Amino acid sequence: MSLLSGSSGGTSASGNDAASPPVTATAEVPPPALLAALRLLEARDSSAAGSFDRAIAAEASPVWRALALLGRGFCEEMSGSRAAARASIGSALREWVGADPGSCAVALAALGRALAAGPDPSLSVAFLASAQRLSGGSPAAVLGAVLLELGTAAAESGEAHTAAARWEGALGGGDPGTQAAAAANLGRLAAVRGDAATADQMFERALAVADGSHLRVVADGLAGLASQAAADGRWEEADARLRQALALRQADQDARGAAAILHDLGIAHWRRGQVHGATRCLEDCRASAEDLGDDELRGAALRALAGVAVETGRLVVALAYAQEAALAARSTGQRRAVASVFRQVGDEARRQGSASLSGEAFRAAASILSEGG
Repeated sequence: MSLLSGSSGGTSASGNDAASPPVTATAEVPPPALLAALRLLEARDSSAAGSFDRAIAAEASPVWRALALLGRGFCEEMSGSRAAARASIGSALREWVGADPGSCAVALAALGRALAAGPDPSLSVAFLASAQRLSGGSPAAVLGAVLLELGTAAAESGEAHTAAARWEGALGGGDPGTQAAAAANLGRLAAVRGDAATADQMFERALAVADGSHLRVVADGLAGLASQAAADGRWEEADARLRQALALRQADQDARGAAAILHDLGIAHWRRGQVHGATRCLEDCRASAEDLGDDELRGAALRALAGVAVETGRLVVALAYAQEAALAARSTGQRRAVASVFRQVGDEARRQGSASLSGEAFRAAASILSEGG
């Protein structure tokens, strides 16, 4: 969410990053290398097969080795190597012999979700159904983890009602991490609907667990609610929600997300007439974006800083901010936005009788537009 640029600093409404918390001593969250490979498979990236190979080489757990072998098998199938695919899948089945059923259920659900956006949705449905059957007699913690995956897969397919039902089931699971992730996802869905009361209730429940990737989902939901409040002119509410979101982004060490929130918090301060607070937040955003190499966010902060400077009569400062924003502009839309800021500076300078400053600003605007803006 961004009050000006529309960019998001957090996760999607499906809550992918909160989808697989630890459930039992044997059914652990997939290792990072395997999660990365699954995301490549989900995106149909050609490097997915190599990522699965590296995960197989590094992984000792038979459950996650089997999942990596299955992933590699799907990559081989998609590339037309059917014999190799059969061998990989056979190896996966041998790895799973005697493994903990709960761990296998979570692994099957993770693979099913990774295949949900693929060319053959029936594969995803089959794996998710297998996961559900396998987890039927499992402890509540295992069943909750599988329902969490099933809900995320449904959300990614646009089935919000099914996702909500699955997450409600996971909310009753025995594992605190699963419950927190489910509550965060349900809160995010409520936030998208504009149901702030339900969202707040779910977020409060999620935050009962202090650490975990569900923090990013909650922060994303709070930012969405802030955006809705800003659109209605409820800037005090927007400010309060953004402060909550910022604290969560910082606790989660999400530097990009925190920088985006700082931008929006600066806008909220500006709209409330708090110029010093706005400048401080926007300067912090600018510095963070520069450290991250994010020219788009840095440009948005600089344009906002120029606007604040124009409003407070500091036209030379505004011109300097606009000139730096011009250097950061990459897209046509960004160049047009910078040209608009230059025109604002020019208009205000002309109103104040500064012909030289006005002329410089208008020439800069024309130059940017002539370059393709």
